[in-house]
Amino acid sequence: MPIQSLLADKRVRLTDAQKKAARYIMDHYEESIFSTAAKLARMAGVSEATIVRLSQVLGFDGFPKFQKMLRANLQDRLTTFTRFEQTVKSVNADGDILSKVMREDIRNLSETLRDISPETFQQAVTDMENAKRVFIVGLRGAHAPALVLALYLRFLGKHASAVIPGYGDIWNNLHGLGAGDLTIGISIPRYTKLTIEIMEYAKENGARVGVITDSLISPLARNADWVLPVHSRLDSFIESFTAAMSLINALLTELSVRNPEETMKTLKERELIWQKKGIYVLPYADYKKERKKRKTSETGIQLP
Repeated sequence: MPIQSLLADKRVRLTDAQKKAARYIMDHYEESIFSTAAKLARMAGVSEATIVRLSQVLGFDGFPKFQKMLRANLQDRLTTFTRFEQTVKSVNADGDILSKVMREDIRNLSETLRDISPETFQQAVTDMENAKRVFIVGLRGAHAPALVLALYLRFLGKHASAVIPGYGDIWNNLHGLGAGDLTIGISIPRYTKLTIEIMEYAKENGARVGVITDSLISPLARNADWVLPVHSRLDSFIESFTAAMSLINALLTELSVRNPEETMKTLKERELIWQKKGIYVLPYADYKKERKKRKTSETGIQLP
């Protein structure tokens, strides 16, 4: 099991020293998997006993078995090219890619549901409900869930936007960010540097900060008021955002039912605009009626 999964387990309670050690391991993974407990303790700035106790808290008899797990899960830290090499080997052993990938996503969903705190989930929804503005930061693979979250928050009448690199200047777009605003960061290994920097900036300027990431000691979590951990492991060159997307669906649904009358009013207003502007394709029967009406108005001839 990856260390992210172990740290995301809501039953795990770490001391400050253990969190410091865990963060060091996450940030210096390759060094950690080949170091002794004593050397790792020196590099992390903690006692050797802290390293041993961290291993035990995470469910291992001692550091050697913990380190063995870290080595086995090195793939989480690999480049896309190296991960693809591993994928090819796996496919050669088991050619049923469709079943394999979907089973892994089902597992990601199950483990995410197990590890998310209901109290933290409700706090996230409350922050979205109360925020004057919501900025969602998701880059590269995480950009798709960020766009979906921003889009449907706007459907619900929230002043929400996804931060888009290359579209204007990010820091100018974030100008004025502060108390009353909410910034949500979405990133899983390998973490994007800019996402972490924006979380730091938001925290420094007094905004609420929430993150959807892989563990409670993710670099994004260091500046977060709440963390919703999601599982993303996939035997492929890509990461899985299935659990993150499902979580976003749940957040939006919970937000929508907090004030059903207001949600209904907001959605009706948007439906009128969409209908007027012809945003969506009409059902076939309605399409025929609309076409008949247009032809009649254009020619003055009543069509059969």
